[in-house]
Amino acid sequence: MILTDSISLFHMWITFAAIGIVILLFIYETLAIEITSVLCIASLIIIFHLFPLYGPDNQNLLDAYALLAGFANPALITVIALIIVGRALIQTGALSQLATFFSHISRGRAFWGFASILVTVTVIAAFLNNTPVVVIFIPILMSMASQSPMSSRQMLMPLSFVSILGGMTTLIGSSTNLLVSRSLSELDLEPLHFFEFTALGVILAGIGLLYVIFILPRLLGKHGHHSDGEDFNGNGRQFIAHLKLDDNSPLVDKKPIYGFLKERPDVTVLMIWREARAILPPFAEISLQAGDTLVIGTTRDVLTDAGMQKYGLLPEDEEGKLARYELNYVEAGHREVVEAMIPPGSPLINGTLRRSHFASRYRCLALGIQRRAHMIRTKMTDITFQAGDVLLLYGAPHRINELSDSEDLALLQHSGEEMPVMKHARRSLLIFIGFVGLAISELVPIVVAALLAVCLMVLVKAIRLRTAIRSIDFKLISIVAVSLALGTSLELSGGAVYIAENVLIHHLNGMDAAVMLSAFFFIVMVFTNLISNNACAVLFTPIGVHLALATGIDPHIFAIATLFAANCSFCSPIGYQTNLLVMGPGRYKFSDFLKLGTPLALTIWVAFSFIAPIYYGL
Repeated sequence: MILTDSISLFHMWITFAAIGIVILLFIYETLAIEITSVLCIASLIIIFHLFPLYGPDNQNLLDAYALLAGFANPALITVIALIIVGRALIQTGALSQLATFFSHISRGRAFWGFASILVTVTVIAAFLNNTPVVVIFIPILMSMASQSPMSSRQMLMPLSFVSILGGMTTLIGSSTNLLVSRSLSELDLEPLHFFEFTALGVILAGIGLLYVIFILPRLLGKHGHHSDGEDFNGNGRQFIAHLKLDDNSPLVDKKPIYGFLKERPDVTVLMIWREARAILPPFAEISLQAGDTLVIGTTRDVLTDAGMQKYGLLPEDEEGKLARYELNYVEAGHREVVEAMIPPGSPLINGTLRRSHFASRYRCLALGIQRRAHMIRTKMTDITFQAGDVLLLYGAPHRINELSDSEDLALLQHSGEEMPVMKHARRSLLIFIGFVGLAISELVPIVVAALLAVCLMVLVKAIRLRTAIRSIDFKLISIVAVSLALGTSLELSGGAVYIAENVLIHHLNGMDAAVMLSAFFFIVMVFTNLISNNACAVLFTPIGVHLALATGIDPHIFAIATLFAANCSFCSPIGYQTNLLVMGPGRYKFSDFLKLGTPLALTIWVAFSFIAPIYYGL
């Protein structure tokens, strides 16, 4: 059967309508993104099954296999695998020292440490594929976020954006750049030289960096979009603990005026034990000393191993020291932190941690206690338990599971959190270095290297299989799958070519050269956020060359405009692979990219529109 124009137009307009509806539903989230994606794909499969789009061999080009291929797309599998690898690096604390290094060189000022990382990534991305570069720095920035007032939400989207900006400055910075150069060769024109567009690219990247470093983190804010479980683990909930100050603690010589430490807002000092003497607030002219035992109110993050090491805090009682040692060095495996409430009728009521021999009895360490009724100003080991008290417990997963069957304690749902396994840091780091080496050398496809890294991380117990599976972001999978289905439909139905030829060539011919170049840049920039940037490079380079030759302009100018515009994939998570990489860890919504990436894309467009005509003498 021969493909007719009417059937081709039917499929094209169905695709345009589907793209518009999906984008609106993604922005307003009237339905869950997963529901929207599945409904869209199912609708396209039904419509194109009833009204097939036949190819030369009488095969339906838009059958279920073509529209569902996104679920098996190598780029999607790579992104999922790299998210798991990043989670393993965070779980083992493998890159926390590097995060501390950046914090140190910025003299403890989190923003400047963050800015120095972004500038470093921009430079590196000019010469290396930006996907592994972003993979390297995601866990570094997440570790830095845990040590600074800035949140990972404020750091990860800027990381993706600067990697894209850096990639547009040299020929090898992005696969998009290479595709534009290859398209020129196929059109019998001279390909782009390595640094041909670097000067203009550096100017545009520099302008973009100003927005990404100084404006974007403020617009993102500290708080993202959390699920119920994530809200439950919020950092604002305070627990009572008593800990001893180490000699090298950064809290030594600090003055806890009315219990508050200006330098450490997440620690409130309730009482100080010094030489068997209790010192109570307001602590007028009292400075903390090494060896002081503090009764503090603090968040669960501070009470973990990493938090205590950061603040130079030690368990005060001998049982606590022994229990923590056994948990970390005697019993092998992963650790969890969970909250457990003492229910009415529990044998623990009217007992204490010391009298009940809690650590040896349950093989878990009580890190802190929370009581909503009133403020506690005594050592945690001497607090008499009451019904409703919440204990913050630290232990091996199988010990935590045993508590779920106990009538002594009631585990609070969604409060569990896996802790870093520091002793696996070296092996996970070696696996990660091996992955980066394979990805850069291109000895194997990056998807193979990523899957191999995931398997090795699980085998060496850097991450548990259950945790790896829980790391998979199904919202991300659905977004990629529906985007690829719509992109396939747009290309095979001829919609992309229709717009390019009937809109661009028809309306731009005869315009002033500078206006034509600016309009061409804008249209390519819009399309790169709807279909892949590589598809844009292949589709629009010949059109740009055609426009240039028709107006007597150097074709390389329009090719470079295509290159820069195709790299402006800031407005949607599907625009570029690095956007997908940070979407899950940063807890971003589809609309976040649209709202916060669009100003950056428009800024680059306006800058190009003013600078390029002057630079090229148009």
